[in-house]
Amino acid sequence: MNLQIETVVPTCHRCSEGPIWDAAQGRLIWVDIENALIYQMTLPDTTPQVLSRGLPASGLALNQDGSLVLTGSTGLHLWHGSDNYQSLASQHEGEALFFNDNIADPKGRVYSGTLHWNDDSMETHGKLYLIQTNGSLEVVDDGIELSNGLGFSPDNKTLYFSDSSARKIYAYDIDLETGRLANKRVFVQIPGDEGLPDGLTVDAQGFIWVAQWYGQKVVRYDPDGKVQRRIAMPVKQVSSVCFGGPDMTTLYITSAGDSWVSELAPPGYDFNASDIGGPLYRIQLDIQGKKEHLANITC
Repeated sequence: MNLQIETVVPTCHRCSEGPIWDAAQGRLIWVDIENALIYQMTLPDTTPQVLSRGLPASGLALNQDGSLVLTGSTGLHLWHGSDNYQSLASQHEGEALFFNDNIADPKGRVYSGTLHWNDDSMETHGKLYLIQTNGSLEVVDDGIELSNGLGFSPDNKTLYFSDSSARKIYAYDIDLETGRLANKRVFVQIPGDEGLPDGLTVDAQGFIWVAQWYGQKVVRYDPDGKVQRRIAMPVKQVSSVCFGGPDMTTLYITSAGDSWVSELAPPGYDFNASDIGGPLYRIQLDIQGKKEHLANITC
């Protein structure tokens, strides 16, 4: 199938990430991590507008009261608009919270993973946290190298989680009442000659879509972890994906323009190439995504 990849926002974001579709307002929201910017784009207009400046955020979830739950290098924040935000947690049990992506669950709680990456090496392992609706935190997994994308199966019984530097996507069984995770297993092991698994989303059929950083592609896996489709992208650092649009059949893809030099790249990778990344893209599909859950962080 020939797919048309449309450049929606040509701006060279340093590291755009965390896209999420706000169905209530018909808008896409995403972040540029390195510039500490949060953007929105309200259809049918494709002109990006800056929602926030100066607040570092890597991941975001829509909150039921209209605010945003932000996770990033300075911890956990509840954003109410412009410069109006609450900092809810910057450390847990003496450990600094350097969060990356997040996702809300059906109960309004939020999962988010941490990472401790210094230049090109890991200082210590990260953890996967469950953030309760009152803002309290609980560790639900540890030993993570580079926490990244999260997604739920359509029946909300499985959570998928990218560990980028381990080149693994994990799957967990979820206890929906407590939010605790069990039966951790490797859903996909990405080969060393491909890119790293970064942001991900799950469509209405239960297939998992994963952005491949360094890999210049988006990959769709079936529920058994087999590759169903590969979509070649015009840039190398593909960072995240989400479904949106009025009928949830538009796939939005973020990318990053700052070349991240590390030993994790596949053999022969060119860190100085002209097609590293930066723009926001979209693809119209015949596959429907699903709306993400709303958080209910009330503290």
